[in-house]
Amino acid sequence: MKLKTPRRVLVVDDSAFIRQYLKEILNQTEDLEVVATAADPLKAIQILKKTEVDVITLDVEMPNMDGLDFLRYLMKFRPLPVVMISSWTQENSDIAVQALTLGAVDVVAKPTLGLLSGMEKIKTEIITKIRMAAQASVARTPLAAEPPDSPTLLPKSEGLKITTDKIIAIGASTGGTVALTEICKQLHPDVPGLLIIQHLPAMFTPSFASSLNQVARIRVKEAEDGEQITSGLALIVPGDRSLTIQKSGAKYVTKVGPKLKDSIYNPSIDHTLFSVAEVAQVNAMGIILTGMGDDGAAGLKAMRDKGAYTICQDEKTSVIYGMPQKAWEYKAAVKQVPLPNIADEIHRWAGIKK
Repeated sequence: MKLKTPRRVLVVDDSAFIRQYLKEILNQTEDLEVVATAADPLKAIQILKKTEVDVITLDVEMPNMDGLDFLRYLMKFRPLPVVMISSWTQENSDIAVQALTLGAVDVVAKPTLGLLSGMEKIKTEIITKIRMAAQASVARTPLAAEPPDSPTLLPKSEGLKITTDKIIAIGASTGGTVALTEICKQLHPDVPGLLIIQHLPAMFTPSFASSLNQVARIRVKEAEDGEQITSGLALIVPGDRSLTIQKSGAKYVTKVGPKLKDSIYNPSIDHTLFSVAEVAQVNAMGIILTGMGDDGAAGLKAMRDKGAYTICQDEKTSVIYGMPQKAWEYKAAVKQVPLPNIADEIHRWAGIKK
């Protein structure tokens, strides 16, 4: 993808090697240019005061201020697209989820061994994600900045055990973690059961589910095979897996399967939505949120054709207006809805008065 003028990148990392490496590979492209580097966030702040920047790469562990605190600062005072480039493991992947929830557009995992060879292996991923971030719009206020003891967050229920005859399926990709956080924080505890298909690696989905569970009035967890979809419960499809639903009497249950070999997306939004279309039909609602690509458009169209109520996020509030745009172009969605209004749209469809 070629742009008329290069997007200006600020690299923030305490490693001189990483700063130099990113500068070299990005400056070799025609559409990206590293205009400055900083060894810590305090220096980055000074650079931002006098330098125009389009996108930032950001480490987590740095002197003077860590990357998450700097991300909070950015989203409050100088919102810019951010790609986190740091070392993540299964044990601390909740840090990656925090970053995404605070407003980072995407995350790249640094190698922990063989730094040079490891960085070469993810070179294409780095460039691709920075390019995507450079096209993104960012929210003026971080959705996860509300403290956990906020009085607006009511005590969490264990979820209603009575199965609803309605089901809601939500698909999202780039920017979806922030969008889903805003939606889940607004949902009534009696909302019909939800399936959330967010494009995330397997190591991130448990922590993302935990993150949403901490701020929502509904219960949120990673989906398990054979689990009932009940009111007040949101199930997140595990990363690198597939999920369909089945009818068991009057109840909907999940069927978690292996990674799909014929799909570039795992989890696949289309795969799940096709299943919801077939099984739930008029008793379902489908939603496509922000994201790159077209995953979910065909599945949402199948849902609409079966009588489901279908919507997509509008362009103005989408970080990446790719998936919602495709859903709209395919006539899969009956209307486009701004992110702040999606929870109300869910309540209206479910017949819930807040």
